[in-house]
Amino acid sequence: MKKLLTIIASALIMSAITSCDKDDDKDIDTEKPQINASIDGASPANAATFYFGEEIPVKLLLTDNAELGSFSVNIHNNFDHHSHSTEEEGEEHHDHEEGEEHHHHEGEDGDAFQFTQDYTIPAGSKEYTVDTQISLPVKSDDGDEYEGGDYHFMITVTDKAGFSTFKAFEIKILQKE
Repeated sequence: MKKLLTIIASALIMSAITSCDKDDDKDIDTEKPQINASIDGASPANAATFYFGEEIPVKLLLTDNAELGSFSVNIHNNFDHHSHSTEEEGEEHHDHEEGEEHHHHEGEDGDAFQFTQDYTIPAGSKEYTVDTQISLPVKSDDGDEYEGGDYHFMITVTDKAGFSTFKAFEIKILQKE
């Protein structure tokens, strides 16, 4: 009888351990976050035009099945008409350090504007609406006007598990006449 109770107790313990392991597997985040540019008032949009000396309004919905971590915005010139192929959103897996960077690159006809900014998302968030403004200075730090033309606006969202998704918008940034 004692042997039978030991076997039953062992079976119950093994069942509990196996059950816990299966529950743990359900908690593993294997899905990448999403960027929704279809919300009311979403910005920017492809083919939008902005002007140096003004701001780019940014309004996008970020979502994740488990927990969001951070997002970053990068604006760079598209004078060579390169592509980021985000008709289908891209996926990356990387880490970011928080910070801000404004700098320029010399072009044939002037200075190309470039902007990079990392942002944190409140802990525990599965959904976050980005609602901010990005200032577009007229001149670079050395006093030269930025060159107007085709630019890419890229947003990357990373979840707590480290999965990332990016979306690129083709925009124009021009100097006011």
